Amino acid sequence: MGPGLLGQLDVGEYPETALSCYTCHAPLLEQQEVQEKENEKYHPNRRFDAALQKSGVSCAACHIRNGKVVGPPPSGGLKTAKADIGKHGKSESRDFFQKSEFCAACHQLDEGYSLNGKLLTNTYREWKQSAWAQQGVRCQSCHMPDRAHLFKGIHDKEMTLRAVDISISREGGPAKLTISNIGAGHYFPTYVTPLIAIKAFSVDTSGKTIAGSQREDFIGRKVSIDLEKEEFDTRIPPNGTHQFVYVGATAGTATVLFEVWVYPDQFYYNLFKSLLEGNSASDPELIKQAMGNAKSTPYLLWKGEAAVKSRTKQ
Repeated sequence: MGPGLLGQLDVGEYPETALSCYTCHAPLLEQQEVQEKENEKYHPNRRFDAALQKSGVSCAACHIRNGKVVGPPPSGGLKTAKADIGKHGKSESRDFFQKSEFCAACHQLDEGYSLNGKLLTNTYREWKQSAWAQQGVRCQSCHMPDRAHLFKGIHDKEMTLRAVDISISREGGPAKLTISNIGAGHYFPTYVTPLIAIKAFSVDTSGKTIAGSQREDFIGRKVSIDLEKEEFDTRIPPNGTHQFVYVGATAGTATVLFEVWVYPDQFYYNLFKSLLEGNSASDPELIKQAMGNAKSTPYLLWKGEAAVKSRTKQ
């Protein structure tokens, strides 16, 4: 429940839209300003807690059912916080916590928006059709190692590096960069939000960039802000590859440098910019804050070079 979402919602004017977003981002009744009653009428929620709302998916969202604390069966590798459990009463074990289906509630929206016959949120089914599912590697295996509540994804450089293999080849021809999805049990990336940019350029013997030699390629699913048009979908499926062949100025004789950049929040950045330019943000100050946050997240994932004599460096 960051400023990007809060700055878009107008609960008073569009309560149904707000509650739809809250289903995944703030699912507790106490996190929602209004509640629906009879005849689709929305009324103020007396139990609303603004501070709790900002916590988003809090502990209770997953671990409280019918007034009881629930969680996965005990594990030898887990250090149980007995004192905390004691404060909340006896906990109950549910095997469901160890299954990918548990994550599908928010990461598989079969009734959600589709574009070009493809859902915008289809992560669970991407996993279901992959070798990871067949081998029993669940969502929690990577995103909650040893049950740690880290939930790391594409914003984390180390996590992203483990998902891909990147190599350069140049055997008597143009330099080629190959990126393989070896570690993500879903498409890389899975959502329309991130964008991976491959940047390549030639340098002379002094290391100076040769003018006009810059080339770019992109990995991701780029859609328009209004979600009406898909510009391209170059995401890499599990165990799939993406190859970029560099053809640039004097590429045959110069050293070619490759950089792989990750823009985790590219769609959000463009969305927030559009909202501000169109004066359509419910809370412009929150959207400005969110835009600043999104602008700060890109990072250099990998770099390497392809020299004239097939010399590689990573």
